[in-house]
Amino acid sequence: MKKLYIYLYKRFLFYFLIIFPAFATISVLVELIELLRKIKHMDVLKILMYIGLQLPEKAYYMLPIAVVIVLVLVARELINSREIYAILINGISLKRISISLLILTMFLTILQIANLELIMPKAKTKAGLIYLELKSKEKEKKKKEEIDIVYNTWISVEEKFFMYFAFLDFSRREGKNLILIKFDNDFNPVYTVEAESFKIDKNKFYLEKGKIIDVSNIYDIYILDFNEEQWNINLDLHKLKQLIKVKKPISLTQLYETAKAAEKFGHSYAKLWSKFYSKLATVFSPFILAFFALPLLWTKNTNRLFIVFIAILGYWYGTAFIASITETGIIPYYSVFIIDILYLVLGLIGLSKLKFIEL
Repeated sequence: MKKLYIYLYKRFLFYFLIIFPAFATISVLVELIELLRKIKHMDVLKILMYIGLQLPEKAYYMLPIAVVIVLVLVARELINSREIYAILINGISLKRISISLLILTMFLTILQIANLELIMPKAKTKAGLIYLELKSKEKEKKKKEEIDIVYNTWISVEEKFFMYFAFLDFSRREGKNLILIKFDNDFNPVYTVEAESFKIDKNKFYLEKGKIIDVSNIYDIYILDFNEEQWNINLDLHKLKQLIKVKKPISLTQLYETAKAAEKFGHSYAKLWSKFYSKLATVFSPFILAFFALPLLWTKNTNRLFIVFIAILGYWYGTAFIASITETGIIPYYSVFIIDILYLVLGLIGLSKLKFIEL
């Protein structure tokens, strides 16, 4: 039995090391053509670095499809070489073979999660910086769907002037819970300004519902409440963004924290939660698609392969469709798991009735 599992794993690994790099090569060529079309500064080293840093994201989307194709090839090899008969004659069921292959897909799913949480965020950030350099540091146009949100951040505006905000949306130029603190040469506080909300226009901060606390004289602290106040700060939005170095939420952890912050401060958070649950559902796709597909592969009937690949398209389009509906609030965000549950149920039914059908 152990030798059989080792043999299956070797065949899986053999095809995986062919299919996955092939997909990666195609993806790299497409990315390279698109990059060369856009950049204005040719630097071979930076281009190669950019392509390399894009690979984790490409791998994230390619892995589920590659896993299913590898399983198809392994199953077809066992059937066409008639090795499957020897396995069945020795009392080893197709269910046991399928479960042994599913263990591999669970391992790959763990790698998928690790890639999303640990590698992709850093790689995307570095790739973005290199991309801007290749475009001669020209200001890149922002797409509407991009998210420019930061929260719980301190920055130094000047040598002895500091700013804190609990929440800031760069795209809307507004935020919540602002604190400004000014120190003297001996680093004693001179005054603080607090505001529940604020808006930014060039180098002007429009504060709402706050107070100014003058502590320059500790024996005579002065507090002034205000509903609206304009504060001139020699720091425009572009410079502010450079100081903070905004990172787009990519991983599940980043999406969750950003969505929680947006919800806490009454900001538009539907899209963030939708993206979080959508990514949470699809990160397990290597295992889920393999679980659904395996019962359909143990046959000489090639029509079932067509069903498998149609089902793969249905999984991604179905998940995207439901996620877009959850953004509107018509259905709960976790409704996106319906697709996962459906495929798991169908796979479980197929696995329970699994038998080899020879035509």
